[in-house]
Amino acid sequence: MTKSTTSKIVNNGIPVKTKNAVIIGVALIVSIAINGIPSVSALDQIHSSREVSASVDKVWGTITNLSNDTTWNQVNSMKVIKKTGSTIEADTTVGPQNANAHEIITLHPKQSVVTNVTQGPITGSRVVTLSPLPGNKTNIDVLWNIDMSGIPFFAKGFAKDGFTKATEQSLNRLVQAATPS
Repeated sequence: MTKSTTSKIVNNGIPVKTKNAVIIGVALIVSIAINGIPSVSALDQIHSSREVSASVDKVWGTITNLSNDTTWNQVNSMKVIKKTGSTIEADTTVGPQNANAHEIITLHPKQSVVTNVTQGPITGSRVVTLSPLPGNKTNIDVLWNIDMSGIPFFAKGFAKDGFTKATEQSLNRLVQAATPS
């Protein structure tokens, strides 16, 4: 008596299930080799700073006018969902495609604004730090830690360049808004 098997055999003698498993395994290894495994160290950083001829008080007033003036903070629109003490939760639209995002913003009066982008095409955090300088001037320092793992490998360079350019433009707008006329 002979036993029959239900495994399909291709021309070269390798079962289809085995062939598919090998293809998936190779694709996974190639993907990890190209993109790496996302981790905290895999976050992209963007850093920029500007000196403005205005007091920390004036700059702080400009920065914290979040829902009324979105021209400097890289969002197209902002709807505040909840405000508790110094924490603001907001739904925003960002980027040229008006993608939806969700942000949690923590204000540290006259020192820094920490924004955690928890949903959207790019997630991560932005810290805007104010440092008083002599002569009634202020240094504005911006540090982004962003996760671009959702962006295809071939487009990451373009995305990071665009993000850097938008950060620079936003800082320039902030300096203009905070500088006394």
